[in-house]
Amino acid sequence: MNRKGEIGNRGTLSILVGLIVLMLAGCRSRVSENQIVARVGDSVLDREAMHQRMVWEGMRPEQESEFVDRWVNRELLFQEAKRLGLDKALELRWELELVEREYLIQKLLERTFAKSVQVTDAEIAAYYEKNKELFRVDEDEVRAHHILTKTRREADLAFQEIRAGKPFEKVAEERSMGIFQGKGGDMGFFKRGDVIPEVARLAFRLSEGRISDIFQSNHGHHILKVLKKRKRGDIKELSEVQDEIFQRLRVSKERSVYYDLLYQLQNKTKVYVSVPQSREGREDTLAVQAKH
Repeated sequence: MNRKGEIGNRGTLSILVGLIVLMLAGCRSRVSENQIVARVGDSVLDREAMHQRMVWEGMRPEQESEFVDRWVNRELLFQEAKRLGLDKALELRWELELVEREYLIQKLLERTFAKSVQVTDAEIAAYYEKNKELFRVDEDEVRAHHILTKTRREADLAFQEIRAGKPFEKVAEERSMGIFQGKGGDMGFFKRGDVIPEVARLAFRLSEGRISDIFQSNHGHHILKVLKKRKRGDIKELSEVQDEIFQRLRVSKERSVYYDLLYQLQNKTKVYVSVPQSREGREDTLAVQAKH
């Protein structure tokens, strides 16, 4: 049995539910005029419904205009579809039933997993010790902190602060640009092919703890601090892979709990399945069995 097929696609389900709730939001009738944000025909969107929907969708308060524009457009299309009688289609009833079923199943599984699925630090450590070969490095790697500036003058100022004793990470946060700025310049571990040649050349040449001189590339001016090196065949440390192990253990436990739940439900509920006649000419009546 395919677990993904059973549980459904959360992203698609969320969108479908969101669209349905959005359309239904226009059906409120008894709303004071000063609370109405938008009106399309007889349908209204009030301020409370708008705020609730925005919170549910993770939208920010400054996105109110965007939300209202979308609601109006959706409501216009929704009303036109009803005028054409598309709401009477059998497929709509099937689709709504499917959304309701998948939504409720998802909520049931979330509640069940929250109560029954726990992954401890001890389990993570035990998995790591037993499966270290899974975390062996397949190519030489370096972990470095990085500062990138547009001008040589900015790089000189950063370098002076570092030489004066200011932490490299702090200087990176204040003076660097690019995707690593918010991480104090931490690039994590990388292989030679993961970075531009100028960075790779110095990173793999410097020893651990060393800081490079200022060097230039087409992207700007750089300063590197090499934190750690590891060679092909080394084992990654537990701290680096514990999140990955956590996910593996959680998925495994969720799968077990999922089938246990099905087994319990099948044992307390009458299940009848009538299958077509088999090739041997026998007609079987089967009870669904959980697959572990």
